[in-house]
Amino acid sequence: MTNKTLLATLLVFTAAAAPFKAALAVDCGKLQSTSFPDTRITLVEEVAPDPIWIYPPSLFTTMAERLANGPVGAQKPFCRVVGIIEKEINFEVWLPRDWNGKFQGVGNGGLTGAINYPAMGEALAHGYATASTDTGHRTQQGFFEDEWLEGHPERLVNFAYRAHHLMAVTSKQIVKAYYRKPAERAYYSGCSSGGWEGLSEAQRYPDDYDGIVAGAPAINFVQVRGILVAQMSLKNPQGTLTHDLAQRLAAAAVAKCDAQDGVKDGVIDDPRKCDFDPAELQCKSDSSKDCLSEAQVRTARALYGPMKSPGGMQLYPGAAYGASPLAELPVSEKTEPGHAAITLMLPKKPAWDVHTFNPDRDIPVLQKELGATLNATNPDLHRFEAHGGKLLMYHGWADPLLSPYNTLDYYSAVVKTMGGQQAAEKFVRLFMVPGMEHCRGGPGPDTFDAVASVDNWVEHGVPPDRLIAAHKGADGKTVDRTRPLCRYPQVARYKGSGSTAEAASFSCQTL
Repeated sequence: MTNKTLLATLLVFTAAAAPFKAALAVDCGKLQSTSFPDTRITLVEEVAPDPIWIYPPSLFTTMAERLANGPVGAQKPFCRVVGIIEKEINFEVWLPRDWNGKFQGVGNGGLTGAINYPAMGEALAHGYATASTDTGHRTQQGFFEDEWLEGHPERLVNFAYRAHHLMAVTSKQIVKAYYRKPAERAYYSGCSSGGWEGLSEAQRYPDDYDGIVAGAPAINFVQVRGILVAQMSLKNPQGTLTHDLAQRLAAAAVAKCDAQDGVKDGVIDDPRKCDFDPAELQCKSDSSKDCLSEAQVRTARALYGPMKSPGGMQLYPGAAYGASPLAELPVSEKTEPGHAAITLMLPKKPAWDVHTFNPDRDIPVLQKELGATLNATNPDLHRFEAHGGKLLMYHGWADPLLSPYNTLDYYSAVVKTMGGQQAAEKFVRLFMVPGMEHCRGGPGPDTFDAVASVDNWVEHGVPPDRLIAAHKGADGKTVDRTRPLCRYPQVARYKGSGSTAEAASFSCQTL
């Protein structure tokens, strides 16, 4: 795989940025000798937009190359600063010449230890000074490598929350040194583990950012759904679902419930209202094909959840109808201790393995050992609100990797803690995305500018009631459908006239 790519290969947001403001900056090279607390600057360089700049390989850049459909335009010149905070928290800051006066930190994904160059490129294109960190460890092969955990408890804390906080603090100091004035505003954007990192910032370090975008947040690391799913497969191998059957389940639910919102468009607007049952795909005879056995029906029902322990403990919620009930990652017996990240995070090896794990006995211990470090489920956001912070959350209804119900549960807890819907909506809003898979992709419109919306909210006090999302056709470039995403609990409904492929034909309604 080549490591060449334009800085904005991966399109996450599409709307135009606010007008740029002129900024007087020091010479880029002088940052090399500038001192910042607990930080070593290892490289400072001016990067020109042409010829194409080649930056180091990263898990994020190789993913961007796989998703790209060609260049999206030349980038702007910027000052690149590479450094290390404390022992091994690697980070980069990019400082555009035509700065918009603001800073944007970007998130990671999975267990990655990599700089998110594509997300930085997108922020840079909109005029933001931007930063990313590898969270204190490096990975090269996959998004869920866990070898870096064993024997390094300090890496777990850095990964969980310290690295992103220190990145924000240090990066804003570098921004101030370069432009000779501090950033007017600071924003954060991330999805999946990046969404978890954003919520951790709001809960632990409410002064780091003025606005946070948190998509599909992985906030329940300790709920160990992967071990439970693997255990289910080992105990009942006849009930194991293939990828094809999982996709068939998703398609069958869409076929049954798609038109419930009045428009047949290949997505389910609110899967909670879908009355699909996996038993509808159960084989009629032993010779039937492309159907589910009785054992597979039981597995599917369990995966669509909500999962409960034998003792009645509420576990990680299941997928929503219209999504595959299987995560995109294969689950196998490699979920044994020594291979499962959760076991490597513990101070000592647990007595249980994937065969003997008992959620009623073992999850409370995991929560005691790791919950305070890893979970970002604290609904008390009073300090973030007092700072003037604004939080925009989103989640795809068709997400097969992280349950949208988990995000709904957290949002509901925030609403309750912060004094009810009207009070909470003053600083936090949630947008559910019909037909979108994990962070992006899927049959539903999945491209929208959440950062611009939260920026406008912070700058001008205009809370977002809806986001306009776009879906691109087979060529990956041409927009073939737009749709409003409504602030939860509102949903988009067809007005009864106009093209169902245009957002203007829909209104947001409370049902």
